[in-house]
Amino acid sequence: MTYRFELRHLRAFLALADELHFGRAAERLFVTQPALTQTIQQLEDALGLRLFVRSTRAVALSPDGVRLLPHAKASIDSVNRIGLEVDRLGRERGGQLKVGSQLGTGLLLVPTVVREFEATYPQYTVVISDYDFSEPASGLDVGRSDIAFLRPPVGLEHIDMLTLYQEARLACVPCGHPLSEKKSVSIGEILAEPIIAAPTPGVWRDYWLLNEYRSEPANVVLESATFESELQAVAAGRGIIVTCEASRKFYSRPSVHFVEIEGLSPCDVAIAWPRNSTHPAIEPFLSIVSEYMTKVHT
Repeated sequence: MTYRFELRHLRAFLALADELHFGRAAERLFVTQPALTQTIQQLEDALGLRLFVRSTRAVALSPDGVRLLPHAKASIDSVNRIGLEVDRLGRERGGQLKVGSQLGTGLLLVPTVVREFEATYPQYTVVISDYDFSEPASGLDVGRSDIAFLRPPVGLEHIDMLTLYQEARLACVPCGHPLSEKKSVSIGEILAEPIIAAPTPGVWRDYWLLNEYRSEPANVVLESATFESELQAVAAGRGIIVTCEASRKFYSRPSVHFVEIEGLSPCDVAIAWPRNSTHPAIEPFLSIVSEYMTKVHT
């Protein structure tokens, strides 16, 4: 039998099993409590098991949860060991740098920086991996990236981050929508609109849903992991999205309209890496990135 769940489900299970408190476990995972509840429910549904016994006062592992716990721990430990071994093998081969790039982030920056880095440091080979909206940490959270270009917040501890530049956040609506006639809208004007969201619960999804401005949950009508699928859904009239300037610049089409949002802070484009990384190429790569940013801003 095939069970459909992901590593994030097991990590949520282990955190809640350790804390036995949804609030504390959610803080530990840097997600909201409703998002954690949803993730646990997804895992229970996938397995067909009740893993926790819940009451108004307490959370406890069910008998099935107790039996599954050591296997979940072993699975996560195994994945972590694989990541460490892959890193070790890469270093032994003398020089592979795994660069993650969130979809649509640094479309002009990343290839230019990588070419300059490989020309300056030919002993290293750069492997670039693109990550869609289901993986906002761009591989840093699971060890598949040594360094990554992304848009915070991503809810990771123990990473260092350098903000490179900022982009406006915009509303994207279908052509013919009442808001499409406006040059700009207030935040309040879009909160009641049906909205399309990233598929992975957490601080990144909450940020783009503008949850900090809401008193009621967003009316999420669809989940989408790419700019293309988002904009197709908007064009079809399914809902709106809150997106970044790169979406308008590189993915725009006649059937959608981008509207400025008054009073909404811009999003950051950043480069991030594990705080305790010993990878020898991190500092040289950051140096190339800094040189490039200095050139484009002078």
